[in-house]
Amino acid sequence: MIQSSAKNSGRKAVLNTYRTRSLLEATRKVIADGGFDAVTMERVSAEAGLTKGAVYLYFPNKEQLILAAVEEIFSEMVERIEAQVDADAGPWERLVQTLRAELTIMEEQRDLIRALLLDRRLFRDSPGGHQARRLFKYRDRHEERLKHCLDEGVKKKIFRTMDTSQAAFYINEMAVSTAWRRMIGRSAQPLERDIEQMLAFIHLLIHKRARYTAG
Repeated sequence: MIQSSAKNSGRKAVLNTYRTRSLLEATRKVIADGGFDAVTMERVSAEAGLTKGAVYLYFPNKEQLILAAVEEIFSEMVERIEAQVDADAGPWERLVQTLRAELTIMEEQRDLIRALLLDRRLFRDSPGGHQARRLFKYRDRHEERLKHCLDEGVKKKIFRTMDTSQAAFYINEMAVSTAWRRMIGRSAQPLERDIEQMLAFIHLLIHKRARYTAG
């Protein structure tokens, strides 16, 4: 009896995980297609192949559904970026790898990222609010990686002396703006060309050597 109960509990957990994943994937697709305002419980349930009632078993309202989907997007992006950085590389090389990965991933998901950049409503509660904290922690984690590269570069006298926390924020904004410029059709260049131009500018700002070599 105990074994049967444990087996049923395990199956239920697997089913719950599968349904949650299906709902989050469906929500991401709806956001990419039409933005936050396109998200309804009816549309998400239809996209996921579940009943509307089933959605409410996992998420009490569409706001929580959207928040969970966006949080998952940010989490996956940060993890994918980190996986493409060589921890043994020098500070400039790691910075380049991080930014190149960030822009490549944003390009791959441009419809979804465009929707997130157009509509910042999830960040509109106070900076210390629960909703903002859930999302900003991924940006903070990403900027901390940038800061670590900058700290090491300054310590080794490769980079200029700077406020590395502030510089990490600005560098990340530069990457986001580069992606946004492409999304609104202000650049017809290949992605790699835009990346190289951005890196050359960052190199000029932070590096003690004036000459930038692509790669």
